[in-house]
Amino acid sequence: MSKLISTLQQLQQIRARAVDDMSQKLATQQQVCQRYEKNIVALTSLSEGIAGVEENRAALMFNQASYRRNIQRVIDWQKQEQALADIEARRLQQSLLAEAKREKSLTLVLDGKRAELQQESARREQKNTDAVSTQSWLRQQRLLKR
Repeated sequence: MSKLISTLQQLQQIRARAVDDMSQKLATQQQVCQRYEKNIVALTSLSEGIAGVEENRAALMFNQASYRRNIQRVIDWQKQEQALADIEARRLQQSLLAEAKREKSLTLVLDGKRAELQQESARREQKNTDAVSTQSWLRQQRLLKR
């Protein structure tokens, strides 16, 4: 029984490490998602910050329009990357939840086995105590008969 508990403890430690690793991966992925969001906000404000041309300069208007198109392409690309990062974050969160469930169930099994071992030990101790008490009582009975 002790070997079983030792094995279960090792397995539980492995599962706990897996949960910690998944938590770290999820935190990193969430940081990536936040970084994409900040990039999108910054690029959008940059695009909107281009002042309208008051003068009718064709070359300047063309350059600004080209600049806005390029920024918009980068914004679209960042939004696509953000969507992919969000999908990955959700996948990691589901994996973390599944791993945490496995770790918790293993912890419950380990706790149950430990409780069984304690009960078995308590029964053995009670049995020994009862045997000693019975022997003592029998000796007293023999002494009283003499």
